[in-house]
Amino acid sequence: MCPVCARRAVEVGVLCEECRDDLAGPINISPEQIQLHGARRPTRAALIDPWGRPHVLDAHTLVGRQVDGQGLAVLEPSVSRNHAVMETIDGKWLVRDLGSANGTWHEDQLVEAPRAVAGGDRIRFGHIAFYLIDDIAKLPAQHGPSRTATATIRPQVRPPASPAVPVHDDLDSEEATNVGLPEVHFRLHEPTGGGGGMIEVDRRSVQLTATQFELMALMIKRMAEEAKQPEIVRGFVRSSELIADLSWDTREPSDNHVKQLVRRVRRALMKSEIGDLIESRHRFGYRLRAIPLLT
Repeated sequence: MCPVCARRAVEVGVLCEECRDDLAGPINISPEQIQLHGARRPTRAALIDPWGRPHVLDAHTLVGRQVDGQGLAVLEPSVSRNHAVMETIDGKWLVRDLGSANGTWHEDQLVEAPRAVAGGDRIRFGHIAFYLIDDIAKLPAQHGPSRTATATIRPQVRPPASPAVPVHDDLDSEEATNVGLPEVHFRLHEPTGGGGGMIEVDRRSVQLTATQFELMALMIKRMAEEAKQPEIVRGFVRSSELIADLSWDTREPSDNHVKQLVRRVRRALMKSEIGDLIESRHRFGYRLRAIPLLT
């Protein structure tokens, strides 16, 4: 199974296709643009690149566009010459930005001070993203870059989820709508300074970035506003609305940006043991997979 989600079969390197797609960014690069230079003190941890290849980390690994000696070279203009450092201290991994021009991001949050990171976390240097894996001994054998249709894969292991909210595997295909949506208690906490917010769902909480929080808040609002609509069509928000209304960090957001955003919010919800709260339906858009009770 994929070492990041532990739900789907490996298809690309050591990743499933969905987790691999979460590393996709606005810049197309080739595998040759990511090069690992020999580690002096190799650890059991690695960064997994967009082709599902593990790059074993040294206890102190420099990440940058031009690495002299040991480090991970990412030959792409959005990555600074000396961009960031990955280091392990007392058995815990930290990422530290080195004043890069385009920033270092941990789970889509800007790294402004040394930040602890854990296995399965997504770390982005400029526009190029990786997953941190804390033990390469647990990685599956690497596969070639084949793209088997995900519809044929059935996960054998599912993460914990809220009993009231089912987990669905195919994030982009048309989903069957269940009649009888569960009622779920929500509480939204948005700090006055912006920068994201926290959502509590039946006593479980998840911290989201600004755009992720806006997506959830919009779907909660739409589901509440359309209380008189038939449940089978209630609460949907079209991609065009999301492109127009959300605060994007790109000048020209597209349907692909919406899909990536939804994937990341779903992943954050499932990592927080809340479950998959977002339903997608062809030609309708996206909606909350529950009837919100705001507290």
